[in-house]
Amino acid sequence: MKKALAVLLVLIGLSAVCATASAIAPYTTWTMGPGGRLFMTQDAYIPLTEIDLPVSAPEDMFLAPNGALYIADAGNGRILELNKDLQPVAEFGKGILKSPTGVFVDDEGVVYIADAGKSKIVILDKNGNLLKEFGRPTEPLFGRNREFLPRKIAVDVRKNLYIVSEGSVNGLVMMNTNGNFIGYFGANTAEMSLKMILQRMFLTKEQLEQFIKNEAASPSNVAIDRQSLVYTITAGTARNKSIRKFTISGRNLFQGVFGSSTFRDVDVSDSGLLLAVDAGGRIYEYDLNGTLLFVFGAEDKGEQRLGTLRNPTGIERAGDDLYVLDKDKNALVVYRATDFAKRVHDGVRLYMEGFYSEAKPYFEDVLTYNGLFIMAYQAIANAYFKEGNYSGALQFYRYAEDRNGYSEAFWELRNAALQRYLGAALLGLVGVWVVSAVLTRLERRYRWLDPVRRWTRRAQTVRLVDDLSFMFRFIKKPADSFYYIKKNLRGSLTFALLVYGWVLVARVLSLYLTGFVFSPYASPSQIRVEKEVIYTLLPLLLWNAANYLVGSISDGEGRLRDVIIGTAYSLFPYALFAVPIALISNVLTLNEVFVYTFSIQIMTFWTALMLFIMVKEVHNYSFSETVRNILTTLFTMVMFLLMGYILYVLFNQLYEFVLAIIQEVGLRG
Repeated sequence: MKKALAVLLVLIGLSAVCATASAIAPYTTWTMGPGGRLFMTQDAYIPLTEIDLPVSAPEDMFLAPNGALYIADAGNGRILELNKDLQPVAEFGKGILKSPTGVFVDDEGVVYIADAGKSKIVILDKNGNLLKEFGRPTEPLFGRNREFLPRKIAVDVRKNLYIVSEGSVNGLVMMNTNGNFIGYFGANTAEMSLKMILQRMFLTKEQLEQFIKNEAASPSNVAIDRQSLVYTITAGTARNKSIRKFTISGRNLFQGVFGSSTFRDVDVSDSGLLLAVDAGGRIYEYDLNGTLLFVFGAEDKGEQRLGTLRNPTGIERAGDDLYVLDKDKNALVVYRATDFAKRVHDGVRLYMEGFYSEAKPYFEDVLTYNGLFIMAYQAIANAYFKEGNYSGALQFYRYAEDRNGYSEAFWELRNAALQRYLGAALLGLVGVWVVSAVLTRLERRYRWLDPVRRWTRRAQTVRLVDDLSFMFRFIKKPADSFYYIKKNLRGSLTFALLVYGWVLVARVLSLYLTGFVFSPYASPSQIRVEKEVIYTLLPLLLWNAANYLVGSISDGEGRLRDVIIGTAYSLFPYALFAVPIALISNVLTLNEVFVYTFSIQIMTFWTALMLFIMVKEVHNYSFSETVRNILTTLFTMVMFLLMGYILYVLFNQLYEFVLAIIQEVGLRG
């Protein structure tokens, strides 16, 4: 309750801050918070100015090491150079270039240009003189039928060229400065949907040729950092796969990074920050690990407010300023970092350099501004871990929802506890064993527990107690036990319903009691009990109905009562062990993940085996008939769900139709 109240107060404070800031910025700024959701935060950048440029449909820009800004002026067939004051000072490539769409400048001032109009790569020296010009690679490895349509370019310290060629499903085209083809780099992967898999299973080769080929999307832009790590963006892909970071060997380091499916440009700076801008005018800022820091920006829909974008094609960082190139406006929009963002950036810079303890005060200040800034919790947790404060690290890793870090910190604490208390714990266990042995011998002599035994025997005359004791016999001899159920000798519907309730409680409790390292939820507050009740009871209801119906039409001998009671008893392994496994998970780390997963697998297999034996014995089937019945039951369950969905859609449309008629009659009346 206190935690929820604190979060509510933070959100109210942030709403007030953002409402005040909106008078300056025409957009709301968001940051990544708990649960992988975006939360409002203070403005990270405010629009500073918008500079009209003497260009036509600019496609790209690059901030050179000397501070000059180079713009690919596609409409005028040139490269325009701006000085540090953003004033035009020179132009390059006039008469050489046709429609430049990508530009890169190295430390020596050499300008590398991707000319889409000529489908060539053009290299100029720092004075604008032509050094090299080459087009499609002639090497067979490039591909006989592959087109070469260069759009963007980046160059590493070894002078290898990484070229975005439109439609290149094999990734970036790598070439050297002489125009020789080196290979492909950083290819995206094609995804297969269930529909595509079924098509390939059942359609002929001629039919498949009529479909569009399932090929990987081509990267749409590229950037490279000082360590020669390559960053690509791909428009039209899933937002969590749209931005990637590749090592020199081509391995992608970004997995599931929050992004946009319409990214236009990407920029990486020496300060440990990554920028990307999408077609909707939104700017994304990350650290170099792919952690989202801020999202802000808005599309210009005719209001012409400062800071809105119409058709962004390039983005660069210059200190605390951001430059965004707008193709439709032929302008450069400048944003400046706020004090809040500068504090974050200072912490990120130290953090990315490995100075965790030095970065901690910055992130502690950030949390005073915004308690939902999850990256700050991660940085502070790492600082505590490095300092040896494992209990503090454990707490902040949980806030940061970092299970790997939490596991490592817990391992350190557990190891220290074992070293300190293991001897005493072993002595205690030996003492318990000795006392137990002595008491057992004394009990055999003096029969102290005879009254308890007599009470237990009397209690077994109660039907529900007898059903419970029968359940433990059921574990030892399931086939015989199902026979007794079928013959009405043991088991009852009342106890079966109690077992279903037990399973439901065990399911909910296991979610709350599972250790953070293994829990699917970062916080118990994220658990939706009503949803878990539905997800637990609905399959059981469908199974009982479908199995009885299938058995009825396939010579099965089981009654509905037998199926309900037999299914309940089959779930006993789950009901008995789900909560203990959840409790044990609290003392395990990811180093012992096998213990947890193997326990879950054993429990699941045991339950499935009991269900198999139940179907076989209750319906008096052979092995093959049992397999056929179970598969048909599962198919029937799917059909029930599909039919329910169809009925839901139909009745929803009927409701809307009737409601529309009533509203129409009301208006006419």
